[in-house]
Amino acid sequence: MNVTYWFRNQLPGGYSIEQIFETISTRISPHHKVIRQTLPFTSSSIYNMLRNLFFVISRPAPGIQHITGDVHYVALALGKKKTVLTIHDCVILNNTARSSLKHHVFLWLWYKLPIWKSNIVTTISEKSKRDIIAYTGCAPDKIRVIPNFVSPAFQPVPQNFNTARPRILHIGITPNKNLERLIEALSGLSCVLEIIGNLHDSLRQMLDQHHISFENYENISAETMVERYQAADLVVFVSTYEGFGMPIIEAQATGRPVVTSNLEPMTAVAGPNGACLVNPFDVADIRAGILRLQQDEIYRNTLIQNGLENVRRFTLNAVAQQYLELYQSLSPTHVRHHQSTQSGIEI
Repeated sequence: MNVTYWFRNQLPGGYSIEQIFETISTRISPHHKVIRQTLPFTSSSIYNMLRNLFFVISRPAPGIQHITGDVHYVALALGKKKTVLTIHDCVILNNTARSSLKHHVFLWLWYKLPIWKSNIVTTISEKSKRDIIAYTGCAPDKIRVIPNFVSPAFQPVPQNFNTARPRILHIGITPNKNLERLIEALSGLSCVLEIIGNLHDSLRQMLDQHHISFENYENISAETMVERYQAADLVVFVSTYEGFGMPIIEAQATGRPVVTSNLEPMTAVAGPNGACLVNPFDVADIRAGILRLQQDEIYRNTLIQNGLENVRRFTLNAVAQQYLELYQSLSPTHVRHHQSTQSGIEI
């Protein structure tokens, strides 16, 4: 059976979606023929989207068609019977007013119509599943929750925690990443804040106003990303909205304590006592969580150990096995369940 993966045209600095499914496909290829297709154009305009759709139509392929994310509209050019659509989150809909034209365009082109044209929808957390249902009315039994995995490149690396001037890693600069409140929370604290993302002038001015020492990294490679986690003393991920929360498990896999939001799905991803949970809308609570990790060695080490245990839920082989079973459930023969259990991925 063929499995074709459809990827977006990767923007500079693109990272997560491409790496996730490129890696998963290597675990699927021993069992099924894997075809990787990258769209020729970014989805920056209706014209480019139409060109992408013509590209898909011009390359018919048998077997399962898996749209890996961010280009959901590709489903409009594929047959419904064996199309799998991965929706990572509903952040576009969450960040636009429901009465706006932009909201309605994305609702129909990115969600409702692609969902209707797909056999199965996968998403990465129960929170994202609830959001998809709430926004689109999709039948719950059409959606399968398969979490993201943590890359095997993230391994525990010992670190002598710098209590006097900790190095704090923050990933992302979009509004939901909540960098403004983190900056306020760090005001007056001795630390170095590492920010991954393209900082705009207003954020730089805010960092200067609060006298925060910071370093900024843009468009970095996967290898450099791993290095930044290793160099950090702690990771702060106090997002106000996520579909999953990869920095949580990447930090845990590296052996770094995490401060994250007391919201779903972050709490579920972090696991029981796997992170310091704070109210992301309360600057004082964010600050208190960071100070607790900085000052309480026993608590800090407990979070690190719990995090290392928690991250075992998100191994590559465990997640790839779920996709393998999903693909085999779409096999035309009734022996597919037997094949799934007999040819599973060794963990």
